[in-house]
Amino acid sequence: MLSSIFSFLICVGITAAGAIWFFRRRDGTFATFLTGALCFLISQPLLRIPLIRLLGQKSDWFTLLPYTHIVLYYLIMGFTAGVFEETARFVGLKIFRRGRTSWMNGIAYGLGHGGIEATWLFVMQVLPLIRQGQTGINLAIGAWERIFTILVQIGLSFLVLYGIKTHRMRWLIIAIALHTLVDFLIIIGNVWIVEGLITVEGILSLIFVIKSKKKFDMGGISL
Repeated sequence: MLSSIFSFLICVGITAAGAIWFFRRRDGTFATFLTGALCFLISQPLLRIPLIRLLGQKSDWFTLLPYTHIVLYYLIMGFTAGVFEETARFVGLKIFRRGRTSWMNGIAYGLGHGGIEATWLFVMQVLPLIRQGQTGINLAIGAWERIFTILVQIGLSFLVLYGIKTHRMRWLIIAIALHTLVDFLIIIGNVWIVEGLITVEGILSLIFVIKSKKKFDMGGISL
């Protein structure tokens, strides 16, 4: 029961709290938050995941890939996630939030993107488990992971936003590469090692975002 409540508070509560906070700011960051959420929903549930499923239905090679070449399989899955999400992040910030390159807009977009991802996973994966009575440590571990994944999503948003701010596409490429690496970690197999690495990545992302605050709005950030 406690794990279910904890999972709900993290996966749904953080998203809802972020939406309310940015809405009350009245400075345009709520629109950036919504853009982040929308871009995730378009890039993953509406585009990438259906295409991956279609590929699995049409290609025996891809269907067998997890059993024949597991490293290549996880690399493809991580890379496609990186390409779809980071490209959507770039389009959202570059086109729909043109000129909104402040530090707070980076936070808003990242929280919208990472927050709605957590909420979507809660609805699609966690709720069915709760309804079946499958609660416990696994739900708590998943919720813990979401905390630091959201931090990683915010950090990736800052990389893409910096690339837009400085007109340097290489930061988008770096974001795709890092996203691929983060998702590829699942190949390790040991849940405690994977969660530990994600925790470290989240903490490093948080440090990066905090340290960038003073210089980011002045355009003098050194990366």
